[in-house]
Amino acid sequence: MAEQLNQFTRRIKTFYELIYNNLLPGTIGIDDFLFPVKDVDPESSNFALDTLVKEVHGVVFRKRGEQSVVRPYEPGVGNIYEVPRTSEKTPIDERLRDAVVAGGEETESMSSRQARLLAQIIMQHTVAHATTRWKLAIDVIRTGKYSPYGLDGNDIGLEIDLQRDATLDDTYDFTITGANINEALSNLYSAYRAMNGAGDELCVIMGDNYASMFETNDDVIEYRKANDSNLLVISNLVPEVFNKTHGLRLISRYRVPGIVDPMYILMYKPQGRFVQYAGATAQDFMPANEMIMFSLSSTRYKVMRGVDVLGLDGRAIRAAGDVVFDEYTDKDPIVTYIRSQARYALIPAVVNHTARQTGTFPVVS
Repeated sequence: MAEQLNQFTRRIKTFYELIYNNLLPGTIGIDDFLFPVKDVDPESSNFALDTLVKEVHGVVFRKRGEQSVVRPYEPGVGNIYEVPRTSEKTPIDERLRDAVVAGGEETESMSSRQARLLAQIIMQHTVAHATTRWKLAIDVIRTGKYSPYGLDGNDIGLEIDLQRDATLDDTYDFTITGANINEALSNLYSAYRAMNGAGDELCVIMGDNYASMFETNDDVIEYRKANDSNLLVISNLVPEVFNKTHGLRLISRYRVPGIVDPMYILMYKPQGRFVQYAGATAQDFMPANEMIMFSLSSTRYKVMRGVDVLGLDGRAIRAAGDVVFDEYTDKDPIVTYIRSQARYALIPAVVNHTARQTGTFPVVS
């Protein structure tokens, strides 16, 4: 019976594989959107970031014959960060080599089966690395910390706390009478600008609850009637990177009443939810009760450092990239391991040019 079924389905067999968040050609991840400046050094393992301890003030004038005003130089603080690494491997043993791989069939040759198996393993590793980078990128803007996690979500002691000013972690209570999204945006903007955050190309990424407040507010709806018409006129001026970034949705180009700088109101909704490790509870990439603010003109670094991989001659070499693959084989029993590695950190040049607001929302019964 099994053989008859196999023969019947062989001609019409189609392999449907759904891997969430597999990037299409021409698109980029949210990590490259938020951290566009690449700092790649395969031979290094650390990253240096100098932090100025004060703002630069203006010059003053003097009378004829007076000496020049002394401007002392304060060198700031130099920080050396160890760049964390991730490394995972998938074993291909006798059992897996004999198995019917999804998309194949029982009589498929071993070489064809192994090629299919290898392609699927590489795809799953690539997607896992990508979604991890995306979540980390969002979280750095949210928290001011780069927090790599270990097995089962454990702290591995390599968190990079960039010491963001506490005023940039704002809160807002929507359960209070008169509370509204315009006031919430205004409060976050005020905290952000107070720390000299750039006002040009200002972006706000909203979680689901914030987006709902924005979309359903009567005042916002009226303001957007004009704003969205203008958005159609200036659509060619909207940053192209919005459309290129996987999962990023432009809701509106919006000017909050009383604020000069317009804001791009965005949501980040890639397919599925993020699962941090095997067995972990799925979570939204962008928490529903938060919104974050930043500018496209601010500098943020995607720092990539080298990992050790085996070259074609079996010797260790250093390589850097979003994902670096190699393989090696144990001889008895024969088990081939496909290994993926990466070593990176996501670092804003000035962490105080990012801000977050956490909202308290009415409970919907």
